[in-house]
Amino acid sequence: MIFDGENMFFNKQALSAADITSDVVKVGVGESYEPMKLFLGVDKDAGEGTASTVLQTAADAAFTTPKTLGTYTQVPLSTPVPRGNLGYLRLVVTSTYATGKMTAGLVLDDDIPVRG
Repeated sequence: MIFDGENMFFNKQALSAADITSDVVKVGVGESYEPMKLFLGVDKDAGEGTASTVLQTAADAAFTTPKTLGTYTQVPLSTPVPRGNLGYLRLVVTSTYATGKMTAGLVLDDDIPVRG
């Protein structure tokens, strides 16, 4: 899996038992024939926990009027980005993990192990 710094929501973000809002990723308005995948994983030091991930889009970087594209509960998460992109994307993650780090971004390919 190859991460592109322009498409990262979290890069080794410290986990905590709280809501964590990601960086905003500017992807431009519109859809592609082959959608990118949303990937979210936690490192091996995270222990046991859960994460509810909400993918939001908006027409501006301030997320004045955000729209939810999807809600996910699996970790690790790997899913195509749903249609409906308005130009900007962000994640809001509700975590029960007390320790460890989280990485999330848009990728083209995700065929390697995620914890290790």
